[in-house]
Amino acid sequence: METQKMLIKLGSIENTQGEVWDHQGKTEVAEIFISYGDHVINFVQFLYVENECLVLSERQGSTTIGKFFTLVKLNYPDEFLTSITGTCGLHAGRIVVKSITFGTNQGVRGPFGNKNAGVNIVGDTVFNFLMGKDRQCFGGFHGSTIKGVLESIGVYVKPTTTPRKT
Repeated sequence: METQKMLIKLGSIENTQGEVWDHQGKTEVAEIFISYGDHVINFVQFLYVENECLVLSERQGSTTIGKFFTLVKLNYPDEFLTSITGTCGLHAGRIVVKSITFGTNQGVRGPFGNKNAGVNIVGDTVFNFLMGKDRQCFGGFHGSTIKGVLESIGVYVKPTTTPRKT
């Protein structure tokens, strides 16, 4: 099997109930748009580079802007994602993404969302996807939305080791 066809799918929660979205194979991220409130991530949206053109993804989550909005502009093509961390937990009777932080080879962006991000709140689940320091490891995003907020987010990770020729 070719290495580029092998992907490891990592997600913030296992059993989602909302609408699923998938950006497998979209790996060239130039900007990330995040709308959030004090307790949840309302939506995320991504600006990708595909075939030397900028392509804006569909909005994942609410159609309305939350209390806060942040544009994370990566120094593309030199800057790329190396990690995504955050928390999921119960809010208004459903499991949602409460905070999210993006790590790059040039620094950390966030946390966005829950004002208590980084504090161990009983019942919250921490997710931490470390994708390595190689641009080739990131294989795309996936996740789900429920009732206008981000329910889950995850990544695809590509193995980068190649067999030694004998």
